[in-house]
Amino acid sequence: MYSPEVLAAKEKEAAEEAKQALIMSLVGLACFGFILGILAFRKASSAIETIDLYQVALDKRGMASVAKVLGIVDIIGWVALIIARFALA
Repeated sequence: MYSPEVLAAKEKEAAEEAKQALIMSLVGLACFGFILGILAFRKASSAIETIDLYQVALDKRGMASVAKVLGIVDIIGWVALIIARFALA
């Protein structure tokens, strides 16, 4: 269906996106949670979509899923802190 060159390129792309998403989500836990959380979520979603569509880098799907969940945690944590800040003021 797809040529080996296309599959190799998509595998490399998916693995790199999953890795970048995980790094962004982990850094987002410490700082810039809202911005990095959104970026990590989008990058992880893109990696998962590529993995599912081309059936490549299946071993990186777990990493992308963890990055997606941590991105959501980043966003929710940031929103909770903002709400708490204004509620206690």
